[in-house]
Amino acid sequence: MNSNQSPFFSVIIPTYNRVTLLQNAVRSVLNQTIRDWQLVIVDDGSTDSTKNYLHSLKDPRITVCIQKKAERSTARNKGIEVSQGRYVCFLDDDDEYTEQYLEQFYNYYKTYGFEDLILRSGYVKNIKNKLVSAIQYNPAQHKNPVRFAAFYMCGVWTLCIPRHFLNEDNFHPDFPHWQDTHLILRLFAKHKMLQLPLNTYVYNIHSLMGSKKMADNIEEKLIQNIKPIEDLFSNYNNIVSPFLPSYTYNYLIAKKYLEFAHYDLVDGQSKWFYKYFFTSVRYYVSTRFLKTYLIICRDFLKKISLKK
Repeated sequence: MNSNQSPFFSVIIPTYNRVTLLQNAVRSVLNQTIRDWQLVIVDDGSTDSTKNYLHSLKDPRITVCIQKKAERSTARNKGIEVSQGRYVCFLDDDDEYTEQYLEQFYNYYKTYGFEDLILRSGYVKNIKNKLVSAIQYNPAQHKNPVRFAAFYMCGVWTLCIPRHFLNEDNFHPDFPHWQDTHLILRLFAKHKMLQLPLNTYVYNIHSLMGSKKMADNIEEKLIQNIKPIEDLFSNYNNIVSPFLPSYTYNYLIAKKYLEFAHYDLVDGQSKWFYKYFFTSVRYYVSTRFLKTYLIICRDFLKKISLKK
């Protein structure tokens, strides 16, 4: 099947203290219709029973790396470092592939002479066992992949990337949040990306996911989310800006402040809600935020009524 390099795919899973969810993710790789893969699992300092589970895995295609807690970017970079596949895919430890995830990529590369480009899968959001299709990239609608990734959830886990692309660009180790978008925008600015039509990735939404915990240490989390945006437009602006509208930086910063205003309103102490909301408005007001504005208004009125 693979004439130039074995294995054909390397799948990288970073994990931390989610052993039950991790087992589902690993099972989804084992169930792939394509068998020519290497799975690299990087345990980022788990303190639960993850290590015991990893030691129980006997498939020779599975490589396990254990590191001290260093966050997801470092874990993914470690996975890239030890990966051997011609193409690299990513999987979060709380998500799953459908059985055809790798097969769709292989079929395209084989049909078109193993072209040197990034492929993207569609994905579904699993919300309480209800599957909702996410937006796919459409050149006629989104103009270019960089613009799409800046304004819509793209996810590095939807991508199949030629390994040598990641020798030059990988995850910024200082950013625990937004690090995947930081990388994706750089990659899309340099390399061709093609969207495939199938939804073969399942993005699970659940109570343990990181986005559900943003209200904890909210000031620090907000800074961690804004820093990579500032870094991208400070250090890589010449790469990404030709593909983006001039307001993109203000839009992304406004979006983060708005998100954290809502986190504080719903899950926090509402100490920072007004500051974050009006800071968002000062940066940028957009019809793209209309749904979020309405949700915030609803939750604000709900909170007031509970206080009466």
